[in-house]
Amino acid sequence: MPKSSAPLTPADAERLGDAVGRIIAITARALHRKFPHLSLEQLVETFTRSSVIESTGLRYLAALDAGVTPGDAAGQASTALVKAWAAARLRAAEITATR
Repeated sequence: MPKSSAPLTPADAERLGDAVGRIIAITARALHRKFPHLSLEQLVETFTRSSVIESTGLRYLAALDAGVTPGDAAGQASTALVKAWAAARLRAAEITATR
């Protein structure tokens, strides 16, 4: 795939979409397996919001641009997704606790 600032060809866009979809699906399933009390459906709903898809794609492309393998780029994007999700959950819990 080209640098993240270059326009994507239709084939590149399809590959990026497939990669991001796999990253999101694998991440949601892994979280649900590790923490079964988390709703898989809610994780998927959260992770398929347009802002999350965009940020995951950008992280994946940035890692590829940095020269890492596609597998490592996917791992980095997945890790960033989990960290952002966890931080948002903690902020929400703090807000709820202070009300």
